[in-house]
Amino acid sequence: MFSDLSLVAALLLGLMGSAHCLGMCGGISVALSINGTTRTPWLLAYNVGRLLTYTAIGAIAGLVGTQLLAIMPSLALVLRLLAGLLLIAMGLYVSQWWMGLTRLEQLGARLWQRIQPLTQSLLPVRSLFQALRLGMLWGLLPCGLVYSTLSWALAAAQWQQSA
Repeated sequence: MFSDLSLVAALLLGLMGSAHCLGMCGGISVALSINGTTRTPWLLAYNVGRLLTYTAIGAIAGLVGTQLLAIMPSLALVLRLLAGLLLIAMGLYVSQWWMGLTRLEQLGARLWQRIQPLTQSLLPVRSLFQALRLGMLWGLLPCGLVYSTLSWALAAAQWQQSA
């Protein structure tokens, strides 16, 4: 179960990261509504798709953490330390004091190069299901904020909490 501290950290992470998300993904939402063709339900479906992807990769990180700790229980402290350091790095990244997480984003960009062409076939959005699928793919966009949060999910080592 989540501790009160974990819930507060999750809330602060969401609040502090929202400016980054608005700046990075706000343009995507605007692009979906060019020419007035996108309706509010489509934007909601797009965001539900992103949340489904984030939930799935969080659950996977939690499962991986569970397996790692089953093999090497002493790794728990290392995973928590890594998560803490990456969350500090995320704070520095969002405040633009240190952009080291861009190196993590560059690793994710390799995967994104393979996924991004799939998004082209979904534009312009013409249906709720298309918006949902686009959001699910867009949830894999390289993002240091997501990667640092996944380290927290990995250290939680419980797929339910990590999701």
